[in-house]
Amino acid sequence: MINIEKQLEQTDIQKYLRTDHPLVREFEFISTNAQRSTSKHADIWEYGEAPYHFAIGIHLKPGVTYWQQRDERGDRIEPVKRVTTGTELVGQGNRVLLVKDGEICAENSTFFPDQRYNDLGIGSAFYVAQERLYRALGVRYVRLFAAAVGRYVWARQGFKFVQTDQARSLGTTFRAFLRACDIPANGQFRESWDLVNYHVSGAERDGDRIGKFFALKTFPCWEGFTYLDEQDHRKVAIASREETFSRLPEKIVGAPDYLVTI
Repeated sequence: MINIEKQLEQTDIQKYLRTDHPLVREFEFISTNAQRSTSKHADIWEYGEAPYHFAIGIHLKPGVTYWQQRDERGDRIEPVKRVTTGTELVGQGNRVLLVKDGEICAENSTFFPDQRYNDLGIGSAFYVAQERLYRALGVRYVRLFAAAVGRYVWARQGFKFVQTDQARSLGTTFRAFLRACDIPANGQFRESWDLVNYHVSGAERDGDRIGKFFALKTFPCWEGFTYLDEQDHRKVAIASREETFSRLPEKIVGAPDYLVTI
């Protein structure tokens, strides 16, 4: 029988949560197991044993100069030059580990970031570190509930809709939206990322590609899943991270040209 708590005790957690992101000092592992927060998918998982709850906090380095891209609501602003103090807690992602069919599975439960730090690649670096820890623990299957900015973010990270007809329904809605905006609809919209990554040069809205704008303004909340070793997931997630990290030198002083994507 798999003992998740014992496996965590035997794992060098902070080794796997390391990051080379120029703004981030630490992704901090925080056990919240005693709190027994409720899983959003308790009825779906049908687990027989108590899950293990934890959180990952995001702490910034002091003295790093960057350009703030978003306000507290997540809306785009004219970039504002800032310097970190080192006391910032950007957010905390709450996670659940549980055993299902003899394997450790994960739920990305909730994540409420300070949206003033959006578009700086912190979330992408967070997901890289989180997946590294998951892989070290033998996690293959991850499930989540995408809400707010997560409706866009998790599609970019290669998560699929649990409800298979949701992509088809949203694809139909997206095509109608594009027609109404007099924007060509080329290609197929079979997966979540086909929608959010859709881009037509000159058709941006509020500074965002049209697919991102549509996702943030129109997408309903959705249940998603992925297998970490699935080719589609890896391809989509890595491409998203490479694109995000390639833009960091424009936004963060001293940002390297390349960051680890997996």
